[in-house]
Amino acid sequence: MILQAGEAAASGPGLLRVEDVITRFDGVTALNGLTLSLAAGESLGISGPNGCGKTTLVNVISGFVRAEQGRVWLADTEITRWPPHRVVRAGIARTFQRPRLAFRMTVEQNLEAATLHRNLRARKRRQVVNQVLSIAGLEPLRAREAWTLSLGAIRRVEVGRALATGGTVVLLDEPFASLSPDDAPEVFSVLRRLKREGVSMLIIAHGFGVFHTLCDRVAVIEAGRVIRAGRPAEVLRG
Repeated sequence: MILQAGEAAASGPGLLRVEDVITRFDGVTALNGLTLSLAAGESLGISGPNGCGKTTLVNVISGFVRAEQGRVWLADTEITRWPPHRVVRAGIARTFQRPRLAFRMTVEQNLEAATLHRNLRARKRRQVVNQVLSIAGLEPLRAREAWTLSLGAIRRVEVGRALATGGTVVLLDEPFASLSPDDAPEVFSVLRRLKREGVSMLIIAHGFGVFHTLCDRVAVIEAGRVIRAGRPAEVLRG
């Protein structure tokens, strides 16, 4: 598998840990002592109402927002307040609610660009790109410019770019948002394959069906804190 390139060790029960993180924006507390962990090979669903801090959590982990207090760990390495490029090199990749592709580049070029920080030889980069194209079901679209794609295909390219970085953890921020009934199953299929292959994933979503099928555990966030966590059937029933 291609997701084995981080600076930090990628094993152990607490692969990713967020400890007592506090983040504020203009005096408003977005994360209020939030604590959670993600085990190696685990899929963790994140649920909660709009504005509860879900995306802020992903932004803090990935280095796009700095925590005022608390710590973030990847295995035995503290990555709190690292800039995004260093977080990616450590082994954490992410997608965005609003896709951030190079829309005038082809699908293949977008994926290859995601590999550049890994200092791979050209032949190895091609191998990685071809593997990601296969995993994400993008081979028929490899020569298409991103702006010509459906939203579902764009979401799959975003997931593919995260995989191509070589990370050990993938953070998925609303990967099913605004998808049509035709597009959603294709994205769902890609994530199910990643789960079968043991990729560690944190998945923000609203649909309970996503959590029951894709996630080993679910954490519910309210007002910037985790208020419940456990198996999907237990948490969502409550």
